[in-house]
Amino acid sequence: MCAKKATVLEKLRRAIAARESLAAAGVNAVRLVDGKGDGLDGIEIDSFAGRLLVQTREADFPDWLRGFEGARSIYWKRLGEEKAAPRRIEGEEAREPFAVTEGERMKFWIDFTAGYSQGLFIDQRDNRAEVRKRARGLRALNCFAYTCAFGVAAALGGAETVNLDLSKRYLDWGRRNYELNGIAPAAHEFIYGEVGNWLGRFARKGRRFDLVILDPPTFSRDGEGRVFTVENDFSDLVRGAESVLAEEGAIFCSTNHRKLPPAAFRRLIEEGLAKPGEWKIAARRMPPDFTGEPYLKAFWAERR
Repeated sequence: MCAKKATVLEKLRRAIAARESLAAAGVNAVRLVDGKGDGLDGIEIDSFAGRLLVQTREADFPDWLRGFEGARSIYWKRLGEEKAAPRRIEGEEAREPFAVTEGERMKFWIDFTAGYSQGLFIDQRDNRAEVRKRARGLRALNCFAYTCAFGVAAALGGAETVNLDLSKRYLDWGRRNYELNGIAPAAHEFIYGEVGNWLGRFARKGRRFDLVILDPPTFSRDGEGRVFTVENDFSDLVRGAESVLAEEGAIFCSTNHRKLPPAAFRRLIEEGLAKPGEWKIAARRMPPDFTGEPYLKAFWAERR
């Protein structure tokens, strides 16, 4: 083994060892390597129940990973490249969806054949846990629900949930996530539609929620061609969320927009609130396995 390969493999082993406490807590969807934070610049490795997803931004697949012991399989994708599904490099082929766990018996379906995204954003793990902790007895509206992971967390915590997304396919995936956790989907709502339109409908009907979750994509386009960007439109989302919020409700706000500083994102939240001085806005940290760039911005906004 050449010295360079031995060095990078040792860094990988140290990174894995540093995450052992997560495995002990029942978490098997983990970021094993987070670029510079683990001394391996330009590479991110996520483990989904032992299936490694290697992600690079510019480089090709790192050949020093071939034959790495302990991986059920190794997949690779280049971040930002044509939004293609990951390619299998070696090991067993993940042809069907499989389940991962996130502590305290919370489970989610992962699918390596589904396209660019595999069904779960593991950087939101701690925020899902916080939603679950707060959820008992609440009415929770999960906007931009994707596969409804936040909805699952809220429902497991005892909330009545409404999941809202512009993809029927992902809402169906969300229903399967509910079933995987022993939650009857029929007891909750899964609504297909554009978030801004539905916030307006709920407001006009006088429907109120104790918790509104806003975790939109950085950029999107709806069925009518309207473009959404976090920089230009997040304040309007907050305004809409406040219009359907119960008197003592809270709004969870998050973005993974790498170029938007936390202070600028906080200002977008404040600009959307009718009286920002009456609100407590508290920042959240990323999970401990994300040791590199703190790109995820997340805040809880609660009336004082």
